[in-house]
Amino acid sequence: MDLVDTRAGDLFEQGFPALAQAVTCVGVMDHDFRVRWPAMYDRYRERCRAGMLRLGGLMSWKAPDGLLVYNLVIHQRAGTPPDPQALRTALTAALADAERRGIRQLGLPRLPDWDQTGPVVTEVAATSAIQIVVVQPAG
Repeated sequence: MDLVDTRAGDLFEQGFPALAQAVTCVGVMDHDFRVRWPAMYDRYRERCRAGMLRLGGLMSWKAPDGLLVYNLVIHQRAGTPPDPQALRTALTAALADAERRGIRQLGLPRLPDWDQTGPVVTEVAATSAIQIVVVQPAG
């Protein structure tokens, strides 16, 4: 089993026990995550407004169906490039938490600037027994 695998398809239809996504420090997250789990989005926005989420931070959230979602704070604000060190820190924390919970696989949408973020994902995955599956939309 590769520690980082890639596949095409719908991230939300893959049956992962946990997902991760990139978010900003100022309350901006992916539309699909925001619409699917508005309660998570509200909690995330509250934490951003309170200054509780900074680069490299992590906010986990458990959906009503038991799915665990990790919000990786890797952008200062919308439109800024992902910060590789913030990704390293947040993803390391997410994988450590997932290991404590007995999770063996994590779904992740392909991150922006993959030429820079992909090697960081691979580096962090090498320190964990959890398989990261990077999913990009089909087509």
